[in-house]
Amino acid sequence: MHTKNTIHCGDALDLLRKVEDESIDLIVCDGPYGVTQNDWDRIPSIQEYNLDLIRRFAPKLKDGGALYLFGKSDCLDFVDYRPFLKLRSRIVWYQPSRLAQGRLNYTNNYDVINYFIKGKRPKCYNLDAIRVAQLVELEHRLRCENVPSVKNGQYGKTKFNEDGKNPGDVWGDIKQLTYKSKELVSREALNTIQKPEKLIERIVLASSNPGDLVLDPFTGVGTCPVVCKRHGRAFLAFEMQPEFVAAAEARIASLDGGQKILEFSYGT
Repeated sequence: MHTKNTIHCGDALDLLRKVEDESIDLIVCDGPYGVTQNDWDRIPSIQEYNLDLIRRFAPKLKDGGALYLFGKSDCLDFVDYRPFLKLRSRIVWYQPSRLAQGRLNYTNNYDVINYFIKGKRPKCYNLDAIRVAQLVELEHRLRCENVPSVKNGQYGKTKFNEDGKNPGDVWGDIKQLTYKSKELVSREALNTIQKPEKLIERIVLASSNPGDLVLDPFTGVGTCPVVCKRHGRAFLAFEMQPEFVAAAEARIASLDGGQKILEFSYGT
């Protein structure tokens, strides 16, 4: 078993072999997409690659544990993951502000986050920790709540909650990082490697509890470990690039008032 709350430098698939079976509560997998020319992203078949990841992750999860697997819309096409994990939702992370504009096809404005669990029921789903503001006009909402099936019937639990509503499976409220984002560690990490802390925070808060163990097999510059430490979760993190490991460790140290995070240049 690897040391907890540590970023281990090495190949994720090799390091994963040493993770104890049924020891992980949550896996946040933001790995290769198979769509860029980066060396780490050159995957012959992203579908087969993801199926292999799911097969390897399943034994490591506790019963009811969750996997969030990032990718594009076709990242699970034509592969059968059902013997290993149960797909609960395909979350769309919607980004209408992307600059790329398709000339021969519609511009891709979203990533997919595939939410799996091991077994029949999730170990936890902390809705109150991830509620978002009500967007439906309140007068209309209150009028709907007078419908008998809501007021006295089976849909009573859908009534207005002052703390907000379920974020649903289309997340358009969390924006991509930009060159001006304060949390951006490196321009080389923008869009392909570093995700917003708010995005990872929603996942960690929803599908883990304080003290749980979260696995991040492709940690990049350490967003998931930072979120875990901030919210009292333990983590195991893997990363191949020593430069990214150093940047991630600096981010974690900064939470304790340690060294300032300095931008680094990938490959130097």
